[in-house]
Amino acid sequence: MTFTGDERAQSVQVGAVLLFGVLIIAFSSYQAFAVPEQNREVEFNHNQQVQTHLQDLRNAIVSVPGQPSQQAVSVQLGTRYPSRLVATNPGPPSGLLYTDGTTNESQNLTVRNAEAINPETADYWDGTAPRHYNTGAIAYKPEYNVYGEAPETVYEHSVVYNQFREGNITLSEQAMVDGRDITLVALNGSMSRSASDSVTVDVRPTSQSSRTVRVTNATETSNVSVSFLSRLPAEEWRVLLEDEIDPSPGNKSNDRYIANVIEAEGPGSLYNVTVVFERGATYRLKMAKAGVGTRVASESDAYLTTVGSENVTVAKGDDEEIVLEVRDAYNNPVSDVEVNGSVDGSNAGSLTTDTESSDSDGRVRFVYETSQSTTTGTATVQFSLDEINGSFDGESPEDVSVPVTVTEANPGSGGGSGNNGLIYNEDAVALDSNGDVDGGVQFTVTNELGETITITKVAIDPVNDDIIRLSDSFSNDREPAPQENELYIEANTDGYTDFGGGTDVPRTVDVDDDGSLNGPNPVLSDTSVATFHLFEFREETFFGSSEVDMSGESVTITVTYERSSGGTDSKMFTVTPGGANTNEQPNADFTITSDGSESNGKWDFDASPSSDPQGDIVTYEWDFDEDGIFETTGQTVEKKRVDSGTVVALRVVDSEGNADTVRKEVP
Repeated sequence: MTFTGDERAQSVQVGAVLLFGVLIIAFSSYQAFAVPEQNREVEFNHNQQVQTHLQDLRNAIVSVPGQPSQQAVSVQLGTRYPSRLVATNPGPPSGLLYTDGTTNESQNLTVRNAEAINPETADYWDGTAPRHYNTGAIAYKPEYNVYGEAPETVYEHSVVYNQFREGNITLSEQAMVDGRDITLVALNGSMSRSASDSVTVDVRPTSQSSRTVRVTNATETSNVSVSFLSRLPAEEWRVLLEDEIDPSPGNKSNDRYIANVIEAEGPGSLYNVTVVFERGATYRLKMAKAGVGTRVASESDAYLTTVGSENVTVAKGDDEEIVLEVRDAYNNPVSDVEVNGSVDGSNAGSLTTDTESSDSDGRVRFVYETSQSTTTGTATVQFSLDEINGSFDGESPEDVSVPVTVTEANPGSGGGSGNNGLIYNEDAVALDSNGDVDGGVQFTVTNELGETITITKVAIDPVNDDIIRLSDSFSNDREPAPQENELYIEANTDGYTDFGGGTDVPRTVDVDDDGSLNGPNPVLSDTSVATFHLFEFREETFFGSSEVDMSGESVTITVTYERSSGGTDSKMFTVTPGGANTNEQPNADFTITSDGSESNGKWDFDASPSSDPQGDIVTYEWDFDEDGIFETTGQTVEKKRVDSGTVVALRVVDSEGNADTVRKEVP
């Protein structure tokens, strides 16, 4: 048999070659298109994950003011592709986590025109010198193989956002401004880490406490402001701060206090953004410093201030503790700092020790003691972070002067509510009318004036400025009743006022004239008891307003009444449902002086005689127009034009919100 000319095997060989070519093309297509697309998905998912990690890092930083311990946050800088049997992957992608500007002293957050309410703290926060704080950003820059349009994720000034070529997308809300609360956390340190695995970032509280300092604009023509450098323009900050910007500047009832957000040119690609706050409001300033990486600078003492010891009264033979606090530039306590003390003058008492060191809370405690031979009158006790010598200046941040009044006998309280006339029975309770929150307040007064009175007005001024409304939970188609109207007074003749949708507080209520539903003025006979119902107090929230649990919240009440014998009088007192908070209540007192014939009807009012068992009075508030509403703040008010015969009221508030009031007539 012969096979000459038989070519049947060629078709098999050609088929094999073609099949092999198809496999090569398919594999190449898989390697060129499918693998990159799958890897791109891996990189995209990782980017979503790392954005979450940056938000966790942001939360650790903004919580530093109330967090005394270090927090560790893990950030996955890179990722790995899945293993493949018939394809190859490029090297694993990585990312760079780095700080920007956090060690550059020229890159600052600046607070301007902020003057502290506390006179000694105002030696440092005087409103004239801008306060600068180095801070910057921390950013994640991905180095992907395929996902080329991935953003750079940035944290700065309490906000996390993605920075794309075309624009920015925010991932978190801002935490700098909330009503009258201003919280500033500076970021310090140097860090640059590039890896494909996870790294741990330690957030260290370099300066922290939960303390707030109350500040206001230094002059009538200045505004408290906060400036900072940002990668975001002012336009985007306006969006972030939209809920805090006042659409009607000067309207204090809407709990929005930002007057404007402006922009100036900054270095490089940064914007210089300034948040301007409204005038005439008192702001709660809280500051902290967070450290990451290396080169974290520690904070030293910046100023010395009093803690409720602005003025001290002590009887001969007794002693009194004087408490001060050493603080850094962020208003936070500094421990182990030596403070020197000295009494200025002869036979004016003495300190048991001349030097004390600050404790973990930054506080130093001196004891001023007297003997029976100590001269009565006012002496000055000097304290300083430096040696006390001829250069002592009580108005410098490092020095503090505390006047001490030595008396023959303990003078007791500065007046308070008094014990005659219309008596508050110290029986306030917080109640609820709709099964939700105890937002209402009920209390009683007893008429011990010796005659019948008719109640005409009730002024209501909560100590807590966050309490902004009084609104009952019932419509006006119901019969008036206790706890179903904003104000209801049970007396021999009941009276009530209903405002329909509620009313803002503080305010003075004309019982038979204000509101949309009124009863007669309540009549209270001699020795009778009247029960007051205020329902219910509310605070503003993101979604409108919500009831406030009034347990422990203080409200100053001024009741104006007409005597049956003729004439009008009033009584002011402070009710605290459930009694005082942790601290005992303070005692309010003040003096009224003038320059005599040169005063031209202007008077100086000084609340220095006020006292507190714990020595922590934080607010002094004044009512100069007899309406029961406290419009002016400050321990002293100088050159105030007030007519003779006007009854001026003072309210002092301690750190727990406990309050006391006293009223005096201008000579």
